[in-house]
Amino acid sequence: MASSKGFRGVELSTLTNIAVLLFILILAIIHLKVIIQPLVVAILLFFLIRPPAQWLEERFGHPLFAYGILVFGVVAVILMGGNILYDSLTDFSNEADSLSSKFAEKVTWFSDLSIYGYSFDTSALTDLISVQRINEIATGFVGDIAGFTGSAITTFIFLIFIIVEAETLPARLKAAYPEEIERFSQITENAGEGINTYVITKATVAFGQAIIVAALLAWQDIPGWFMWASITFLLDFVPYVGAPLSFIPPVIISFILHEPTTAFFILAVLFGNQLAWGQFIEPQLAGQRLDMSPIVLLILVAFWGWAWGIMGMILGVPLAVIMKLTLESDPRTRPIAMLLSLNPNKSTND
Repeated sequence: MASSKGFRGVELSTLTNIAVLLFILILAIIHLKVIIQPLVVAILLFFLIRPPAQWLEERFGHPLFAYGILVFGVVAVILMGGNILYDSLTDFSNEADSLSSKFAEKVTWFSDLSIYGYSFDTSALTDLISVQRINEIATGFVGDIAGFTGSAITTFIFLIFIIVEAETLPARLKAAYPEEIERFSQITENAGEGINTYVITKATVAFGQAIIVAALLAWQDIPGWFMWASITFLLDFVPYVGAPLSFIPPVIISFILHEPTTAFFILAVLFGNQLAWGQFIEPQLAGQRLDMSPIVLLILVAFWGWAWGIMGMILGVPLAVIMKLTLESDPRTRPIAMLLSLNPNKSTND
């Protein structure tokens, strides 16, 4: 009788089933985005608001009242921020024609500049950079955010049902899977703690960066300063590449509007702002960075960005945290979690 070969004791048929399930899952993620994305956001919001809701519940005695206050606050912040962001985009778009003419003047000045007899070829520069392209990028980014807020009603409907189900789900899981309830509880607790630590830390760091960016750009009369500060805040959730990319457009605009010394000053402040928050303040707040390989994080963020756009890139890291915690909870999948980990010895000891 022929025996099927496998990998590390796993039968080939099992690996085939896993590959088929992954393929189906990827298709569902792409084609059922309008349903799955709001559900994922609702789950993450639930993990995020659960600790303050429990604190409010201890003082007011009713869980729905506590969750209601927090949900109302989240909705108010999203609506207010969305309106201001749209107005900021409109202001920048109205300045686009004026910026384009000033950009042409700066390019002409730069092409006529000669240093020790060497001049600069600006043809490649104008092909790569233009105010119109910056406006298209900003419009597309804000459009992605607006597209997500358009599904906010679905997200909050999911969130309300998750809040209601959270009261009875543990008892049902215990009745249905009495032997697995401890593992389920551990995954939920660790996921909630990991997501809260990550989101609160990143939100604090991103908000601090955004405040400084907003103050600097408003001081230097950069059009759309609130929009660029908002983009800084959101892209800081994209690991490694998000924060550096966020200050490229305002730096280009500062070179268009100001003298080179002022523009270099703005560049230095934005770069120093990102470096100080990302390399010094964030590790102090979080205690340590995420225990995941940088290349794994980049691949996962790239995948979610390909599947769901900007919102997918922002959600990529919390989803990676949940995936890694789930893999660590089962001895059969723990080797995969070790491969994803930056410090596998620590993961095995936890």
